[in-house]
Amino acid sequence: MFFENKKLFIIFLLLVSGCGFSNLNKLTNYNNIYIETPDDKYNILFKNSLKKAFNINNYLETKYVLRSNISFSSSETLSVGGSDSLNSTFAIASYSLIESKSNKIISSGSIKTFPALSSSSSSIYSNDMSIQHIKERLSFSAAKGIYMRLNLILQKLN
Repeated sequence: MFFENKKLFIIFLLLVSGCGFSNLNKLTNYNNIYIETPDDKYNILFKNSLKKAFNINNYLETKYVLRSNISFSSSETLSVGGSDSLNSTFAIASYSLIESKSNKIISSGSIKTFPALSSSSSSIYSNDMSIQHIKERLSFSAAKGIYMRLNLILQKLN
């Protein structure tokens, strides 16, 4: 008797977990979004990060258009000891989600990422490469932030 109840309980858990996991893919697959960004290097990285986050494979039927742009701002700051100067870089990603049939703006706004610090060295090449890597990381971070914000809005719409 104990083994029969245990088997029924395991079968029940498998059925419940199977139904719960099948609904997870429906929430994170948005093949009906078209993403528009400018054609510079960091905006293309930003666009590809958004495609990966939204799990977009093709643009057969576009229901929404996501117009986005990323820009960077740098400033010099002092280190904790006060002897060296550091470069603080942050990204500002602006977006607007538009319904493609009616051109109605569903959501728009901007996201400012946390600043990333880079040290200044005597080599110009290492400074340029450091800033380039920071901008790539910040574009990935901004794409993740926009995905999290728009994921909530799209779940309410669907």
